Amino acid sequence: MRLVVDRLLMPEPAELARLLEVAEPYASGELGRHPARFFAFEPAELAPTRTESRPRRAIAGGAVVRHRLMAALSPWAGPPWPGDAIRVEHWAHARRPRAVVLALHGFVMGYPALDARMLLAPAWFRQGYDVALLTLPYHGRRTPPGARFSGERFAAVDPAMLNEAVRRAVGEIFLVSRWLRDRVEAPVGLLGLSLGGYLAALAAGLTRDLAFVVPIVPPVCFGDLAWRFYRASRRRSGEITVTREQLRRAYRVHSPLTHPLQIPRERALIVAGRGDRIVPPHHPRALAWHWGAPAMHWFSGSHVVPFGRRGLVHAVGDHLRRTTAG
Repeated sequence: MRLVVDRLLMPEPAELARLLEVAEPYASGELGRHPARFFAFEPAELAPTRTESRPRRAIAGGAVVRHRLMAALSPWAGPPWPGDAIRVEHWAHARRPRAVVLALHGFVMGYPALDARMLLAPAWFRQGYDVALLTLPYHGRRTPPGARFSGERFAAVDPAMLNEAVRRAVGEIFLVSRWLRDRVEAPVGLLGLSLGGYLAALAAGLTRDLAFVVPIVPPVCFGDLAWRFYRASRRRSGEITVTREQLRRAYRVHSPLTHPLQIPRERALIVAGRGDRIVPPHHPRALAWHWGAPAMHWFSGSHVVPFGRRGLVHAVGDHLRRTTAG
């Protein structure tokens, strides 16, 4: 990951001053005083303008259905977003499920065949939950032409572009969760891995409508991650010309640590790896402190979470049952 960031995403040292200047409107003025307004959408924006659904295959107890939703979400500033459809792969039960797990994948992912394995869709489906795998903006089949890999345009060097990508992702999470709640007539909660965990934790600080939230190995401060990569960069020469505080400020508007938890803490479960070298353990610990000490599940491993983690499946399954009982 360090090699990929260094070669493909790290800005040139001469660009840093300009990039920090570009980020300033997201950290000052109205957004500096009221950061949650960055995620304010008009009610009409949070309803799809057109939907298409196509059965993909039958599975025991239901079917996998692919949905495409068109929407009119708008950026806070800058040019309009691409008009590509929001893509959701829905593992739907034939009967009403206990709830819907809206599952958010990690950076460079976004392909349902992989996401379903990494996000443990079969396990949650067997336990009676629908699973909806959302392809995040600029990932998977939504990767723009010219991008070198899934997610590259999401993790833009330009802080304004990254901030707007997060706003777009949150708007789509709001839209899809409301659409699924009406369609399935069941509560909807979020489970996210890595980048998806970041977005799930952020959404839990912006809406009271979630039945549960389960961030798995979630970063909580993009500025802190950028600082770690910048300090270790082989492209940097000479002294460091940016501070950790400046980078934190550039991305503060969407840090989960900026927004207080909006759902009861009993509905939250944080999953973290003791040996995680991409998202250090102090990130999920900071989120737990910020949220008032909700339940946590620690596993002895690194960032690639689900494989061979029976304890994780058990802990998350118990949490889902507690929060969706009745």
